[in-house]
Amino acid sequence: MNSGNPLPRRFLLLGTAATATGGALALSACSVSPSGSTTVPPAPGASAPPGHPFRIGKLSEINVGGTATGKANGRTVVVFRPEDRKVVAYDATCTHAGCPVAPAGTNFECPCHGSTFNGSDGSVVTGPARRPLTPLTAAIDGDWITVVL
Repeated sequence: MNSGNPLPRRFLLLGTAATATGGALALSACSVSPSGSTTVPPAPGASAPPGHPFRIGKLSEINVGGTATGKANGRTVVVFRPEDRKVVAYDATCTHAGCPVAPAGTNFECPCHGSTFNGSDGSVVTGPARRPLTPLTAAIDGDWITVVL
């Protein structure tokens, strides 16, 4: 679910200003290409400073009530789509032993020790994990799902 669009120079300049004034401005710093689609950094394998949005996949790739996995800045993230125009995202690292969780219907499951996490809020459904998944800021940007890291 990762986008391979390169970082345009205009975005780099706007993104630097957004980082200096606060991460909340990072999503508004996206530049729009001539086709009308938003370009989000960086190319696969590249990294960016904290507070930048990353495309992790198309909204159409996840059904309402479904879950998916994506990559953002080299990190694995999991996404749940509770409503047509809403998504929530979490770091895919299990809070029990650090294994990556995977989509499982409306939940996320850890294959290492069997913990299950609720897709809608990241809470623990079954242990041994005791803490919820770490939430990430997620948004819908046109046809794309983005997360801020």
